[in-house]
Amino acid sequence: MTLHLVRGSGLIILLVLCTFYPFFSGEYDALATPLSGMAQVLGVLGLLFVPVGVLWLIYELRKRARAKSNLSTKARGYYFALASMVVFSLIAIAVSFGAFLSQGLSFGFLTLALCFYVASRLTPGLKSLKHAEEEGFNYVPLYLVLVPGMVLIFQLALAPRATNFSRNRAIAQSAELIGDIEKYHAEHGRYPASLLALHKDYKPSVVGIEQFHYAPNGEAYNLFFEQPTFLLDFGIREIVMYNKLDEHLMVSHAAWILTAAPEQLAARQGWHTSHDASSQHWKYFWFD
Repeated sequence: MTLHLVRGSGLIILLVLCTFYPFFSGEYDALATPLSGMAQVLGVLGLLFVPVGVLWLIYELRKRARAKSNLSTKARGYYFALASMVVFSLIAIAVSFGAFLSQGLSFGFLTLALCFYVASRLTPGLKSLKHAEEEGFNYVPLYLVLVPGMVLIFQLALAPRATNFSRNRAIAQSAELIGDIEKYHAEHGRYPASLLALHKDYKPSVVGIEQFHYAPNGEAYNLFFEQPTFLLDFGIREIVMYNKLDEHLMVSHAAWILTAAPEQLAARQGWHTSHDASSQHWKYFWFD
């Protein structure tokens, strides 16, 4: 029982760490967001394991009780294991498709190949159940019930804190960049036309945030970054932006900038919700 407790706890911790990895302090990691997305899919779709796990657990408890009374029980463990493999296959397809959408065809195929490998390692155990029922208590249904449930609970409970932490961390890290931009303005009487360069130099220091973006805007400028989000935010993309004059401008499509009049851009930027961030002159916008 102790061994299974350690294994289950380790699996839960691994999935939770993968989920929140993009929100940690550290150097940017391009794989952090897709890994988080896959862990989140496992947390949500993993609930499909729970009904199978509950029925299998009831069967195992009943089998144990009947064994203590020297009564036989019709072997059904194979059918529960087979149902679990079917659920696993469906989740594997969903995770691989998500990997394809986020990182491209090659990453999707690699994810699918990894899922096939895991399935191949589980298949011998499935075949053994078909020919001989395990005499002792089978702990697999406990994994099916507890692991996805606990992972989802952690995801729901910690998501707001993780989002606020990473957003505030990146905002705090922008202080040096803003100071240097203002210093440039004081020395040259204008803001730089662009900060386009091979090396960005100023880093958000959040694993899931690649860089700060800069664009002149009227008498000031917009400084912004894209904040990692959760699948449970239902496809929201969050842009966090600074404008010292509170004239924030973030539009959905580059074509709008080229074809729309300034007043049209101000009225129709594409975001559906805006919020004041924790620091002055910072806002964050939610796009579909």
